[in-house]
Amino acid sequence: MKLTMEPIRLKLARATAFFADKKRQWMLNIVIIVLVNLVGAGLYFRIDLTRNSAYSLSKISKKVVASLEEPLTVKVFFSNDLPAPYNSVARYLADLLEEYAQYGGKNFRYEFIDMEKQKEAAADFGVQPVQVRELKNDRVSTRSAYMGIAIVHGDLIESVDFIAGPENNETSGIEYKITTTIQKMNGKIDQLLKLDKPIRVTLYASGGMPIQGMQNAADTIEGIVQKASSRNYGKLEFNYVNPDREKNALGMADVYGIPKLAWPAFTSADGRRVPAGEGMIGMVVECGEKFEVIQLLSRTLFGQYSVAGLDNLDDRISTAIDNLVSINPRIGYITGHGERDLANQRDGASTFHEAAGDMYEFKTIDLTKEDIPSDIQTIIINGPRSEFADAELYKIDQYLMQGRSVLVFLDSFLEMQPDGQNMFMREPVVLPVMTGLDKLLAHYGISVNRDIVLDENCYRATMRGLGEQSLYFAPLIDESGLSRESVITKYLKRIIFIKASSLEFRDDASGGQVAKSAIISSSKKGWRMEGRISFTPWSMSPPQQGQMKQYMLAAMVSGTLPAYFAGKEMPAGDPKVAGVAKPGTGAPVAPVAAITRSVKPARVMVVGTSEITTPNVVDKEGKSPNAVFLHNSIDYLNGNYDMPEMRSKGLDLNPLKDAGESAKLAMKLFNIAGLTLLVVFAGFVMWRVRIRRTRRIMGEFAAEVKK
Repeated sequence: MKLTMEPIRLKLARATAFFADKKRQWMLNIVIIVLVNLVGAGLYFRIDLTRNSAYSLSKISKKVVASLEEPLTVKVFFSNDLPAPYNSVARYLADLLEEYAQYGGKNFRYEFIDMEKQKEAAADFGVQPVQVRELKNDRVSTRSAYMGIAIVHGDLIESVDFIAGPENNETSGIEYKITTTIQKMNGKIDQLLKLDKPIRVTLYASGGMPIQGMQNAADTIEGIVQKASSRNYGKLEFNYVNPDREKNALGMADVYGIPKLAWPAFTSADGRRVPAGEGMIGMVVECGEKFEVIQLLSRTLFGQYSVAGLDNLDDRISTAIDNLVSINPRIGYITGHGERDLANQRDGASTFHEAAGDMYEFKTIDLTKEDIPSDIQTIIINGPRSEFADAELYKIDQYLMQGRSVLVFLDSFLEMQPDGQNMFMREPVVLPVMTGLDKLLAHYGISVNRDIVLDENCYRATMRGLGEQSLYFAPLIDESGLSRESVITKYLKRIIFIKASSLEFRDDASGGQVAKSAIISSSKKGWRMEGRISFTPWSMSPPQQGQMKQYMLAAMVSGTLPAYFAGKEMPAGDPKVAGVAKPGTGAPVAPVAAITRSVKPARVMVVGTSEITTPNVVDKEGKSPNAVFLHNSIDYLNGNYDMPEMRSKGLDLNPLKDAGESAKLAMKLFNIAGLTLLVVFAGFVMWRVRIRRTRRIMGEFAAEVKK
């Protein structure tokens, strides 16, 4: 062994002596650095220690970018000298795109455009500048800056603006925007290539209308449409209709909802005599039997009309095409029973519609007149006010038995505002709502109680003349009431519920393999208001602690659910139910019986209030916790299980946990006196250490003197 080891030792000794020289040491260091960089380039990895992996790609993003079949390029348009906090966005985006490139392979690439040299390139790709605030020379000023990207996939180009203004300067939601845009582009390409007829873009413009911007408007718009067509696989066909020449065309204004203008005879500013007349201007984008209208008329502050909207007409055409070719999956929205209106911006579901509209297309379904289409995976019943007929319940029941999903927002009470004399002096009337859905839901395993859940952990509002009031009917739900097992609420920290009824699971639901899960619950300081319901804050007072407990506010049952109409006669009163005729209607063919059990796992999610879908608590951008909860619910029911994790990275609200009064007092005392005592203690310890060190040194010298 000694004979074999000795030569190795000699070689090591010679190598050590060789590199002992300083010049050779520098050479060795350079070689090591180069080798480390080469290895690092091939073994690239990052570690994200944040709780919800905020700086790493989600599973759905990896899946989407890895499935690219054609090259996709992301062009980044960011100004170089952005002030804080905007300057951190570019760095975050670069890291994120590098991860996309790791999983996208050869079909994904990105590049940062030098905005100092290629400012005009941003406009060519549809990226517009935004206004940002900056502090310079002790003054706050605004300036234009570029902070957006353009995604090029095949012939399609989609622009994404990350920051619309100073109030939205964070990096949250960037991954969500990129991934959903790529998904849409993939779907759009497939749909466009399947079209057997072109998409018709018709401009209805009266050339003689005496308004600003009409001159050469038709030629300008035609050029924009041709440019848009080149970006949509040449699938656009432009037509120009001038109602001045085709008098019948003016009647199309009423058909498509294009505004018409009329004017008397007058003399223009340049002395030209203008005869009386009428006209219109607007664009209609048609695909098959569906159409979208693009308005081109605007009114100035002085009441004068002009042609407007041409600067972003390309984007508006692209949006219209997206809506027409049905890129997004369709969600059924039940109507006909006083449900919250999707277009109502005051107390309807308009913001809910806009927040979820980035991924889903809402189709209204009136069960009194039509059946639920077979291509819809999920239906939403949002705050009905009138009763469902048995024939309509049958449609819902049989739809669910096909293995579909139902999301129900059910109100037990309706608050009616008084009118007439002394309306402001009278208390609103609260009436019970009877829809008939409760018996259907109870059969599936969830009961909606006739009560309102109140909670000490609630929203507090300042009222004029009354000071701060606790709105016990508006519980603030924290992590203790949000299911950590459900992907719907797993990443949420806090949401608000309003006027919600409690839910209970029924154990007598007949048969089947059914899973039951509580999604949202109140805090343990909750109680119920029953009997006479009043939402007047000052009339409420919490009960004793022993009478409070936690109540379930949102729940889900899933599995092979039993049919409500199993073994029952088909409902009467409707000659056509679920697409088949009933016995006794004169039809020769009639169904034998209803489907008795879901043919594959079905899901029913019930929320004890529809107030959480209103603009009061939901933002149209979809970043508030309530909007994220609603979007996550639709994602889960529609089978998009990975979306909630990615969307959670854009949450606006991420509050600290409430540690309680005793913990708060302890922290205050520690900050006031504890830190001082800690410094004194540290000083005392150092003093004692120095004394011991001095004694030790003196002892050593004393020992040497004795020697």
